[in-house]
Amino acid sequence: MKSINHNIPLVLGNDIVDLSQTDTQEFHPRFPERTCTSSELNYLSRWPLGSPERIEKLWMIWSVKESAYKAYKQYKPDMSGWWNSFEVMPEKGQVLCHGELLLNVNTEKGFGGKEGNIPYIHTLVYSPSLTLEQIKRDVTWMDTDLDHSKAVRDFTVRKLFGVRLKPETIDWSKEESGAPVLKVNQESLNGCLSLSHHGRFVAFATNYIVIENNYN
Repeated sequence: MKSINHNIPLVLGNDIVDLSQTDTQEFHPRFPERTCTSSELNYLSRWPLGSPERIEKLWMIWSVKESAYKAYKQYKPDMSGWWNSFEVMPEKGQVLCHGELLLNVNTEKGFGGKEGNIPYIHTLVYSPSLTLEQIKRDVTWMDTDLDHSKAVRDFTVRKLFGVRLKPETIDWSKEESGAPVLKVNQESLNGCLSLSHHGRFVAFATNYIVIENNYN
């Protein structure tokens, strides 16, 4: 068994789940067994099989695992493993990644859409050295079938800078881990950035420090 690494690097992952989508209600009966550990299945057993509460908790666990995967890849880009390599501990607000990296978890249920009645789950997984106050996060609902990847990038830039920057000043690339990297005027912003989309929702989380006057 691996020992827990307490010298945790700066990592951050996020995930969004659109609970109105068909795939969150109609899934293979063995899906929970394939993706959850025994302790996670025991946690889910507190709610009746097939109940809305149990299904919501299942997608909360999935969202944490997705976020943890993105965060852990920033630590070990060449990682491999199954979803049960991530142990979600809801009561503690933590997730243990591959038995060696213990990260913090923050999960929120919200509502969006034109009428504000479409439910979603948004999750952050991050290093203990980060605080929630240092992380900027946001979620939006798209009312058209836009390109999700472009939509989440445009949304991120708009929310970070408060204005729509000229396209020629923005450059997107990826780290070895697959994590997105945003450059403005050829300057890389320091920190972590994570993007996510599902259904009609897009979301981002970052600890970038943006000084707006630098980009006017």
